[in-house]
Amino acid sequence: HWQEEGSEADVRAFLQARGMPLGDAPADHIGTLLLAASWLEDHAAEDESEALETLFAEYLLPWCETFFGKTEANATTAFWRTLAQISREAVLAMWDELTEENEQE
Repeated sequence: HWQEEGSEADVRAFLQARGMPLGDAPADHIGTLLLAASWLEDHAAEDESEALETLFAEYLLPWCETFFGKTEANATTAFWRTLAQISREAVLAMWDELTEENEQE
């Protein structure tokens, strides 16, 4: 599991309830979660950020630091280390932007 408290079924149900089409790949895979962030942002109404906040707060942020840290620490090439660093920075920047938008509302 992506984290002890959650399950792939929880993530899948959350995304399906918001209309995101999902295939057979695990819904709690890092690639699926990053795609979900983009999909939710593209398909949310202008004033709706709750689904995106929930995705980050409950499904992405609780474990991404550990995931990217382990990827970086165990990478055997510079490509994977760099990808982990860039991905971490991008996720945190998106979260900062999302929380700043909410503070201004």
